[in-house]
Amino acid sequence: MNTAGLDPALMADLERETGELLSQLIQIDTSNPPGNETAVAELMAAWFRGHGLEGEVVGEPADRASFVLRLEGRQPGPTLLLLAHEDVVPADAAEWQVPPFSGLIRDGYVWGRGAVDIKNVVAANAVAVRRLAAAGAPFDGTVTYACTADEERALGGGIRWLIEHRPDLVRCDYVLNEGDGAHIPCGDRRLFMLQSGEKGTAQFRLVVHGRSGHGAVPLRAGNAVVAAARVVEALAARELPVLVEESSRDLVELLVEDAELRRRLRDEAQARAALEDLAEREPKLADMIEPLYGFAFAPTIVRSNSASINVFPTEVVVSVDCRTPAGHDESEVEAEIRAALDGVDARWELEWVNVVRGNASAYPTPFSDAIRAVLQRHVSHAELGNTHCVGFTDSNWLRAALPGVVAYNFDPHVEECHADVIARAHNVDERILIRDVAFQAFFAEHVALELLGRRS
Repeated sequence: MNTAGLDPALMADLERETGELLSQLIQIDTSNPPGNETAVAELMAAWFRGHGLEGEVVGEPADRASFVLRLEGRQPGPTLLLLAHEDVVPADAAEWQVPPFSGLIRDGYVWGRGAVDIKNVVAANAVAVRRLAAAGAPFDGTVTYACTADEERALGGGIRWLIEHRPDLVRCDYVLNEGDGAHIPCGDRRLFMLQSGEKGTAQFRLVVHGRSGHGAVPLRAGNAVVAAARVVEALAARELPVLVEESSRDLVELLVEDAELRRRLRDEAQARAALEDLAEREPKLADMIEPLYGFAFAPTIVRSNSASINVFPTEVVVSVDCRTPAGHDESEVEAEIRAALDGVDARWELEWVNVVRGNASAYPTPFSDAIRAVLQRHVSHAELGNTHCVGFTDSNWLRAALPGVVAYNFDPHVEECHADVIARAHNVDERILIRDVAFQAFFAEHVALELLGRRS
């Protein structure tokens, strides 16, 4: 065990309770699309009711509801929202060792889609809140439990629906949400990265125009497919600006051993070459750090409007995934698109697909202090660093809707390391060590006590 000072009997009870609940949650297929999250919301409502606690199943449409429960402390005070989503990405059973919605418990693991993204936290947070209630809610303020729909596709349900239609249920001062909390071994140290913010999205399509014609005349000018190929090549070749911001500082300072390389990585004029050097030496570390250094263009889909192999299309649509650092927007992305395609022989139009501004919470804060205190009290040789999520979570919507809220993404894995855990998210044979789910429940409970007024 990598923990210190924890009662073995308590941890055994937490393993049993969290493991059983997580197994039940995984057995409900909430693949999004279509979602079917109401089944999870109803399971959690019944589970809490069995422990004498009442919450609300709420949301639209009827089969895509969330569940929210508010636990009031002994006196008024701040509100901490413990958040996780109910939906999962689809799974192809033919590729798995076990059925992906079996919730199989084997060799100390719970197997199945959602085991690490993120039904483990749905279960862990529930057990934490149950234990807080059983202890008489010995804190000042409110602890809110929420498992919400529609995070994986973010089409307007789940937390966004609650913010718009039932803000009373999710209004809060602090949010503890899913995040990359698996530790990174650093010699004797265990580094945990708390995500205080996240990149945004500025996904777009480029509609490339051409002239229709017969494929038997291959030298005909105006082939939109050829023009689209030039567009893709130009986007891929574009060197986007390097932005050296605070979101990457702790990763560089704590994980890059070479002092000169650290210095170069913090210098915008030298950072691109330094990233290339890091990728040659430590490719996995470079994969973690590079996405924090600015924008990213990733062409992902190319489709034409021709149904026949022997006909030139009049349109080819190139879809591009683009991520933007917190505080930056699509106007900067458009400037880079136009610069990349300047002089390219193609007629194109830009269409925005999904634009969400990246944002961040303050750091450090009393909340991060509480997280650090609980972590270092109970995990051997733990260190806490700060970074940003390079993907997307529901924390973004809460930061945008609740000015001043402090929303952090962090669910610690103390037994298995970052390389093991991150490889399983959205992947085949997803599974989690039950000991880690048990610690996540312990951690959420004691962070609430630390933050809201009683030391753990």
